[in-house]
Amino acid sequence: MTQMLFGKMALHSAMALARIGVPDHMSDLPRPVEDIAAGCGAHAPSLYRVLRLLSSLGLFIEGPARHFALTNLGAVLRTDHPRSMRDMAIMFSDPWVLTAYSRMDDVLRTGTDGPTLAFGEHGFHYLAKHPAEAANFNRAMTGFSAVTGQALLQIADFSQFTKMADCGGGHGWLLSTILQRFPNLRGVLYDLPEVIQGAPAAGHFAPCADRIEYQHGSFLESVPSGCDAYFMKHIIHDWDDESCRKILSLMRDELLKTAPETGRIFICEMVVGETPEPGPAKFLDIEMLVCTPGGKERTAAEFAALFASAGLRLVRITPSQSPICLIEAAPL
Repeated sequence: MTQMLFGKMALHSAMALARIGVPDHMSDLPRPVEDIAAGCGAHAPSLYRVLRLLSSLGLFIEGPARHFALTNLGAVLRTDHPRSMRDMAIMFSDPWVLTAYSRMDDVLRTGTDGPTLAFGEHGFHYLAKHPAEAANFNRAMTGFSAVTGQALLQIADFSQFTKMADCGGGHGWLLSTILQRFPNLRGVLYDLPEVIQGAPAAGHFAPCADRIEYQHGSFLESVPSGCDAYFMKHIIHDWDDESCRKILSLMRDELLKTAPETGRIFICEMVVGETPEPGPAKFLDIEMLVCTPGGKERTAAEFAALFASAGLRLVRITPSQSPICLIEAAPL
């Protein structure tokens, strides 16, 4: 129990190091803590104590004379790492997230999400009014897409489709990767206006600029038309069943107009296992409980029931080498 409770120290230490960029001033070659601190503007004695703790957990190697080097695990907190999780660590330590978790006892008492309890509005409305934290969120989602995207492409075959809409696609890193993998496919990046506004400048679609459209709106009200495939990564888990039915029903209605026999909806999510072992989906489910308006991770049976309620059938669930699965649905 002590080890579990003391996890707070490790979590906040790692998030703080990511936020001030400590790993960016480190490599696999040992450096004195004073030099590391000077590079990132940290207080050397305090930094030493944090690095000492995280070295004991495998993020760093502590050598003689207070020298520290990165391990492969710690290296993912560097900005330039190909599977960087620095932006995720920064987002997890943003004030709105920490404040939401500070209300977790009230979440359990009431079933209301933490941002609504703390700020009077759910997290997506909060982010729309706080651009700096919204930017952190979008960077974190792009980084997470980079981590999971290659695993997705190893199991996905979108060659039969002509036009795919990525709904809630952020700045479009994953959709751009899909378009580059399938050169006959055209894409629509669809998200809220404040998100789409920043998408072209992100530059992800430079290699396929002639095959992308930018559209903005709320997928609770409408979705792009004229598509024979819809894609959502970590969107369905943000919402309660009623909201998910609205989203999925809108997509189903459009598919019935465009491609009733061949149209598909693809969802990229974790799937909760039916056995009691620990797993990433069970941890992420708590993030959804605390930070979203009714969101949750779902079992395969729950996905099937949700699809059926929106006039869809579950076609298949394909696991990947990462914790995510590709979940495919078709109109009934």
